[in-house]
Amino acid sequence: AGPCAEGRRERRMTGRLSRVLAVLDTFADGSSVLSAEQICERTGSPIATVYRNIRELVEAGLLVRLPQGYAPGPRIIEWDYMVRSNDPLLAASREQIRLLVADTGLELLLSQLYGERIVNVHYEHNPANERLALGRGRVMPLFRGSTSRVILAELPTRTLRRIFDAHQHEPDLLAIGADWKQFARALAQVRKRGVVMSSGELYPGRVGVAAPIFAERGHVVGSLTLIGTDNRIAAFREDYLCQHVRTAAADITRRLSLQGLDAPPQTG
Repeated sequence: AGPCAEGRRERRMTGRLSRVLAVLDTFADGSSVLSAEQICERTGSPIATVYRNIRELVEAGLLVRLPQGYAPGPRIIEWDYMVRSNDPLLAASREQIRLLVADTGLELLLSQLYGERIVNVHYEHNPANERLALGRGRVMPLFRGSTSRVILAELPTRTLRRIFDAHQHEPDLLAIGADWKQFARALAQVRKRGVVMSSGELYPGRVGVAAPIFAERGHVVGSLTLIGTDNRIAAFREDYLCQHVRTAAADITRRLSLQGLDAPPQTG
């Protein structure tokens, strides 16, 4: 077979893989069990295709069949353990997570950039507070909250423009800037400060203070966020918290650099 045939075969395989993975994505909103009909509705795929994809995922241990429908399978738990055990970002962050929580008594969130998604890697919860829905694997709103905004501010202009063009009518984006110039200017100010403090954008009465984390070549890979109630945050000087989280993020960046970690490729 020539290179054209090889390319077509590769595209077919990629498309098929995307359709199979789309079935798993239907559980991303926290749904524990879904019927084949619900998966069909969420993916927009024909029911015969959905059943074929479900069968493959069940055989691979990525889904389990239950009386009420289908649920994420044990293979995902195994993979999560493997990632936790080998994740360079989490390994580089453990000491700073321990120190920040011990020094401030605040909650902490470690998040990583994957393409154009920001995913939580670790959530350090304070038992004295209500547990927030920020656990490992949670995809964060792209334009709301300090966690995401501090990452957006460090993206290359071309990537940022692509994101703006794709989401320019979304209210959360418009809250940052009504047009491209305002949007870019607002994020440039964030980049200059190197830290973002936001209040009530994700949860009423909660404040987040976030700083970016970089890979070896200066590409942003994630962020570190301190989280507390309004009253708890008010007990600290703002500049103290900002400097604390900025210093911790810089130390994680240094550790990643020693490991030689580079940023994952951007999609699109």
